[in-house]
Amino acid sequence: MKHTEFWQCVERAFPPGLGHGLVNDLVIPELGSRTAQQALEDHMDPQIVWSALRRSMDLPERFDYLHKIHPRDVSLDG
Repeated sequence: MKHTEFWQCVERAFPPGLGHGLVNDLVIPELGSRTAQQALEDHMDPQIVWSALRRSMDLPERFDYLHKIHPRDVSLDG
């Protein structure tokens, strides 16, 4: 996953404004008690960061590869 794909997943999975707030503010123990933003800045693989964020927000497992799923093929409701 590229950084641009990470941000596409954030924008698709969360309502406008919420995703960026979570990336910047939510401390995720799985990322070493860092925010997703801090993990990205520390050069952690964006796929690992996205997966940890997805799990922490209890999104479906299939969202791990949301960047590879065409929008018409996935319902964000579950």
